Amino acid sequence: MAAAAQAPARGSLLALFLVVLTGMIGFGIFIPIFPFLSLHLGGTATETTIAMGAYSFGQLIAAPAWGRLSDSIGRKPVLIAGLIGAGLSYVMIAYAVNVEALGFARLFGGLMAGNVGAAFAAATDLADDQTRTRNMGLLGASFALGFIFGPALAALIAGDHPDAEGFRRVCLTAAAFAMLAAVAATALFRETLPPGARRSAGAPRDGRMSLLLKRPALAQLVCVTLMMIAAQALMETTFGLWSNAQLAWGPRETGFAFAALGLMTVGLQGGGAGWLAKRVGERRMLVGGLALFTGGFAALAAAQTTGHAYAALALLAIGGGAATPALTSLVGAQAGEHERGLVMGLNQSASALGRVIGPAFSGLLFDQLGHSAPFWIGAGVLGCAALVAAYAARRA
Repeated sequence: MAAAAQAPARGSLLALFLVVLTGMIGFGIFIPIFPFLSLHLGGTATETTIAMGAYSFGQLIAAPAWGRLSDSIGRKPVLIAGLIGAGLSYVMIAYAVNVEALGFARLFGGLMAGNVGAAFAAATDLADDQTRTRNMGLLGASFALGFIFGPALAALIAGDHPDAEGFRRVCLTAAAFAMLAAVAATALFRETLPPGARRSAGAPRDGRMSLLLKRPALAQLVCVTLMMIAAQALMETTFGLWSNAQLAWGPRETGFAFAALGLMTVGLQGGGAGWLAKRVGERRMLVGGLALFTGGFAALAAAQTTGHAYAALALLAIGGGAATPALTSLVGAQAGEHERGLVMGLNQSASALGRVIGPAFSGLLFDQLGHSAPFWIGAGVLGCAALVAAYAARRA
């Protein structure tokens, strides 16, 4: 009976993996070229990172509402709507004529980004205490794979000396992948939240702040998410600028570097997360991963050559690959059956806030304090996150 019950869950998880992978390839194609597109349109480093952060500002506003909606109507409609919204935002970016238009398109994409929280909520629906970290790791692997194939594809499409047409081709390819993922979700993904488990429209519900005040362990874990993603955003939004200034890289080299980072991450998240969690526990996995993540940021800040940069990226990949599924699993464990979408949406809001805070300061740090300043600051933030995680995970 147990094996028979597990088979549909595995099929649904596989479909979810494929849907998220396809969507993330589209997202990954776009990431490496954005700084160069902004510079091409006359933006400064500060304007570029702020425009990138507009996506997360929209996500911060909308993610809890999307999560609550998925608790009421199911995961599938929210997943599809988010993918369609992403596709439309990439088309808007393809035809942007200035940095302001880029920022508006990113804001729209963030407001429509209900698919990430819905995907993690669906993975939690399919899990129990023994498989939750594994499911989060597999979903994390789909994100990492998207960052392997997407940036590599962007590097090939953009070429060594990209122009406006090259940038447009990359953005329209990203839109095509997002729409393909929406079609795949419609055809392949089976709803993971049955009608009987959904929250009724008139059911009482906690607000975001009241939920955090009632559950200190959840609040602390969400704070760890905020700090971890803020540090990551400091790196992601300035890495292309840093690599260009420090190593004379262009879009192609930057795209391949992001692809390498994803490749190094996917092995741990795809197959090793569940194995590691069973042997060392989610708490040690989270704290140890954050410690390695911190070391990776410091190593990247000190890197002077391509070899040093790739060694630092390897540390980042191992640390992030361990910490991310453990943290997401611990957050998911704090949610009841009728509030998984809300809790995962709340965690996604913290992630989005981190991606607002990081870009808001990364360009300024880069311009005023030096090319490596965002990485040094990120290392400090991650060190603080490791301390909070050690305390929060014990309570959780």
